[in-house]
Amino acid sequence: MLNLLLVDAELELVPPDITSHPAVKASARRRNKKASTLLLDSNLHHSALRGLPLNERRGRPDLVHLFLLIALDSIANHRGMLRCFVHTRNDELITVDPSTRLPKNYPRFVGLMESLLEKGAVPSIEDPLIEIHRLHNFERCMEAIPHGRTVVLSNKGKPVNLSSYFSRDEDLLCLIGGFSKGEFTSDVLSRADEVVSIHEESLPVWTVASELLVNYGNAIREIP
Repeated sequence: MLNLLLVDAELELVPPDITSHPAVKASARRRNKKASTLLLDSNLHHSALRGLPLNERRGRPDLVHLFLLIALDSIANHRGMLRCFVHTRNDELITVDPSTRLPKNYPRFVGLMESLLEKGAVPSIEDPLIEIHRLHNFERCMEAIPHGRTVVLSNKGKPVNLSSYFSRDEDLLCLIGGFSKGEFTSDVLSRADEVVSIHEESLPVWTVASELLVNYGNAIREIP
């Protein structure tokens, strides 16, 4: 089983500090919603982001969208050999049922995430496909995921060849950075059994996820 955890994902509702910013208010008017219920998006709210800490990396729900699309449509998921999770900057853990059919349309995905962050589950609390658990720290998020060996993907890690890296019997948890710039803000290294690199330069989220899933998919094809 392969477990993928997107760590420090920049997925959040608009913080209270900037709900009155003109860019946020304009976005809220267009969608006829309260500013506090909008998903923070750097494409729409870049001027408002300047007043927030770590503003250069925040407001990137598109990275979560691409990660989940790639994961849920993968061979590993279709074969029942994948579980995927998202850890947010606010130490929330998002669990995704493998049967989830995620909207490919980005605006629909935004609406889905806004509903998830408000209600705690979608499409409903009674019959959830995606749930969010507010665990308050990274350690508790890790403890909530059943897994064996933990591997962090980083260009600073030990170089590995993914085509021969996976073991058919291993219950592996791979941690991928869910941000576009900077480093992990959570203490991932203390929980890692191994830190590996698949390329000498930093790679975008979707490339790392694709490489892992393609190579793992090839590995499990050999399983009788």
